[in-house]
Amino acid sequence: MSNKDRVLVCGDVNGKFKTLFARVENINKKNGPFSYVLCVGNFFGSSDSIGKEWEPYSSGRKNVPVPMYVLGGNNEKHIKYFTETDDSGQIAPNVTYLGKRGVIKTVTGLRIAYVSGVEQNGCSSDNIRFSMGDVTHVRDMCVGGQPSYIGVDFLLTSSWPKDITRLDPKPIDNAPPGSPLLSWLSVQLKPRYHVCGLEGLYYERPPYRNLDTRGDNSVHCSRFIALAPVGNKENKKWLLALSVSPIDKMKTTELYQPTTDQTAIPYCGSALSARCNDSDEPTAQYFYDMSSTSPHTGTKRRHDGSYKKSREKPVFDQDKCWFCLASPEVEKHLVISVGTEVYLALAKGGLVNDHLLILTVGHYQSTSCLPENISDEIEQFKTVLRKYYSSKNKVPIFFERNYKTSHLQIQVVPVPNDKTNGLVIKFQEQAEMEGFELQELPKNAVLEQIAPPGTPYFYVELPSFRLFHRVTKNFPIQFGREVLASESVLDMEDRADWRSCKMSLEDETRNCQLFRKNFEPFDFTLS
Repeated sequence: MSNKDRVLVCGDVNGKFKTLFARVENINKKNGPFSYVLCVGNFFGSSDSIGKEWEPYSSGRKNVPVPMYVLGGNNEKHIKYFTETDDSGQIAPNVTYLGKRGVIKTVTGLRIAYVSGVEQNGCSSDNIRFSMGDVTHVRDMCVGGQPSYIGVDFLLTSSWPKDITRLDPKPIDNAPPGSPLLSWLSVQLKPRYHVCGLEGLYYERPPYRNLDTRGDNSVHCSRFIALAPVGNKENKKWLLALSVSPIDKMKTTELYQPTTDQTAIPYCGSALSARCNDSDEPTAQYFYDMSSTSPHTGTKRRHDGSYKKSREKPVFDQDKCWFCLASPEVEKHLVISVGTEVYLALAKGGLVNDHLLILTVGHYQSTSCLPENISDEIEQFKTVLRKYYSSKNKVPIFFERNYKTSHLQIQVVPVPNDKTNGLVIKFQEQAEMEGFELQELPKNAVLEQIAPPGTPYFYVELPSFRLFHRVTKNFPIQFGREVLASESVLDMEDRADWRSCKMSLEDETRNCQLFRKNFEPFDFTLS
């Protein structure tokens, strides 16, 4: 696998979808392939016909040539388009809404931080505005617990940071005032590229040297690029092609190589402080009280038996994610074991009493976009779960549905040893009845190569086989559960529907405590 991503970065689309997609398709054919397109600024426009122009792409009737990742709305009129999305974030086939703020990691290891919207004057935020809490959240996701932190590859924002033109020998006239919060965030994250739009300008600043916070001169330069709107009449640059290696895989001589035109860091004042301002409270992460019970007992059950709280669209707010362990929405009485980056929880409305979920502590959408250390820890949990269930004369079946879900969930359903014969055939036959195909993966196939980040899929690990389906249209939400509940496997067809598996809070707590006690000899997190 190449260590480089070939990336296209785009300014405000403003609803000019035909212009954008035609240009991307042409460039991709001549100079590609490109991995994806990153879009900043306004993706949707203000025209009354924008909905009609977007419909062929949102419905899948017209093809989007390269996977695209877009920031959220900066205008209330655009919010409705971001509500028309499934839980995986896709607003159209091959077009993914990144969310309000967060960090993603590509297959090749690029780290992309992002903040949607414009700065809010005050402490709170809403659908189109970000606050101090949002930027500190992104800072903590990147920097928290990493004493050797170097930086991120990209910072994507729609708004400009304040003072970015300062110290530029050839500054532009009438530069936008910019956001002080984004200046502070850029200082903290040390992005190799900070890209934004929204102001109708193309501006590429000379590289600037980041602050040396480690005292060993190991700092690199950041490049700030503002892109113009798609198809603008002045022919200002609105699309940029880059070939980028992950920052943590670059040679130090290359990363820290000075440039002849570099300047000192342009930001000043409060942007250079360690905290946003004096009232900024440190984010409490990775501190959990597993003895406490959840106040959120009025939960809505998923069809596949996992648990969640009813959410409020359209914004993907990771503080409200039902599976991010630092979120107040997590039902802590169901947590079995907490590792460094991964944790186990009892499935709510489980098919069987020892039906579990493997989940990431932080916010990741699927297995296919995980950093290596998190993937390794998941495998460590799978290994000990196989040993645990083996002691009960059972075999765990692991399956993941990266479709209509925003946080990685690996279902773990144990099946008695004598019920495992022919499981691969049962899955494939049921898939055929549902109108799709499950393909057997080669032994050495890597999931992230088959399903790049943002790709909807279903994946199941059986004792001797791995099966995969790339979702291209509607997928049966309960598929994995229905196969295992069938008469020939667990013979629990009455429990295929999660609504038949409700338990009281007391029974859930008792069941979790019993499993935790039995699992203790196998739990590597306790050693």
